[in-house]
Amino acid sequence: MAILSVGDIVARVGWLLDDPGNRRFSADYIRPGIDQENEALEITLERLGIQQQEQIAIINLPAAVVLSNGSNPPVDLAPYFAAGQPLQWFLRPKRIDWKVTGQPDTSYTQADSVNELDDVMVGNLGVQQYRWAQGSIQLTPSYTPVTIRVYFFALATDIYDDAQSVMRGLGYILATQVAAYIAASNNNMGKLQAKLEKNLSRDKQNLCNLLVMQAQSQNIFPRGTKRGQAAQISAGGTPYL
Repeated sequence: MAILSVGDIVARVGWLLDDPGNRRFSADYIRPGIDQENEALEITLERLGIQQQEQIAIINLPAAVVLSNGSNPPVDLAPYFAAGQPLQWFLRPKRIDWKVTGQPDTSYTQADSVNELDDVMVGNLGVQQYRWAQGSIQLTPSYTPVTIRVYFFALATDIYDDAQSVMRGLGYILATQVAAYIAASNNNMGKLQAKLEKNLSRDKQNLCNLLVMQAQSQNIFPRGTKRGQAAQISAGGTPYL
């Protein structure tokens, strides 16, 4: 399975739609569909536990400020999820480290992932905990400036560059998915849309079967135990000899 570029996907979509020269369906017409269906496919693959891109973001955080009512709320990283910010393509967190700003990288300490943040005293130093909730990350406040290092799984960027790689070995599914969408938007193009949907269903099922086989091949059995040789247990709990 090859790594395909956007240009390769455009060419394949044209061929699947019986338009090998992209005369009816131009590259400019197809690219937004690739971008749309690529993100949908990535979410599907994320659910299966594969096709995750890992990224690291380094963010300098200013010292937390006590509110006028005396409370010290968690630090919310929501502003860093905006377009052009370090967490723009964030999907879910993997790990967060912190250090006092200006200290060497050997000073990084891992923060604990929790469901609910503990309350901290005013003057707290460092980011001891973080939580992933409501589409953002919240941290325990630090009253000294800190630098955090966020390891996270990310979505791919928007796809509009013909040279950009799309999928690691899964471009054939993406091409069929885009072609099926375009065919459905053009009165099914006779019987072509049904054929594309059938092929897409087959390819996705084959992929799922492959993942199951790979997972099963990684099963670890206790030493001395062989597959298919478990002792038979009677209703009374005594093994037959």
